[in-house]
Amino acid sequence: MILFFHQWQSELLKLFARRRTYIGFVAFLALELVIWLLFEFLNGEKRLAWLIARQGQAFEQYDSALTLAFIIIGLSVLLLGAIYLALVAGDIVAKENEDGHYRLLLVRPISRVRLLFIKYLSCTCYTILLIQFIVWTSFLLGLILKGWGGGFFVAILDPPILEFYPWAEGLQRFFVSTLLISCSMTIVCSIAFFFSCLPMKPAAATIGALSYFLIDRIVRETGFMDNYDQFLLTKHISTWALALKTTVPWPVIARSFTVIAAVNASLFILGAAFFQARDLKS
Repeated sequence: MILFFHQWQSELLKLFARRRTYIGFVAFLALELVIWLLFEFLNGEKRLAWLIARQGQAFEQYDSALTLAFIIIGLSVLLLGAIYLALVAGDIVAKENEDGHYRLLLVRPISRVRLLFIKYLSCTCYTILLIQFIVWTSFLLGLILKGWGGGFFVAILDPPILEFYPWAEGLQRFFVSTLLISCSMTIVCSIAFFFSCLPMKPAAATIGALSYFLIDRIVRETGFMDNYDQFLLTKHISTWALALKTTVPWPVIARSFTVIAAVNASLFILGAAFFQARDLKS
């Protein structure tokens, strides 16, 4: 077990030694800066004020750090987050094969499945770290601009949610929902990791994962599969937002996250099976 953690530590160090690992962090900092400029200099608050006033609430009460952070997360995580998660996870296996590292790695007494499992755990850690980085830097930006306190205004189109919370309850729900979105985004990592295990270039693995994710999302938004949307992964990813409803439907959330866990496990097993059958030493 100690050897396993040493190997995992080495894989994490190798992952974070690559420059492309940090592209996502820099991109989200830039996005937060852009949103700050919109709010401060281009009257970005007017639409928010109109929407809150339309519900009969005071804009000053809900113009808070939580509301601003949630707007940033809603605009960025699902699409922009998927891009950088696919970039890293699609690279982690395929890149080392392209560089010929497996000829050296597999000389050591380590199974291919164990090697892949360590890489998959590293991708999962990166996923949670990146999403939580977005969450808490957005919240920090909100604190700098808006200060501590106020209300929490939640407005989501899919699933349709429109709620108002006081600060204490809003902070709790914000924390729970952002933990859920971190876990749900692991499915993007799993898709890219699966493609990375196939005999293809890192760029092809990344593009393949993003293509699947975007097709899934586009098909869902067309509405043609409303009766069969349980087969679409973006349907299960979006259930993180249900934690923000007044009455949280925990059975629905548990069902979706069970599906996500099952898909993650299935993709890892399939990827490991394809990787096991490949000739990496010749």
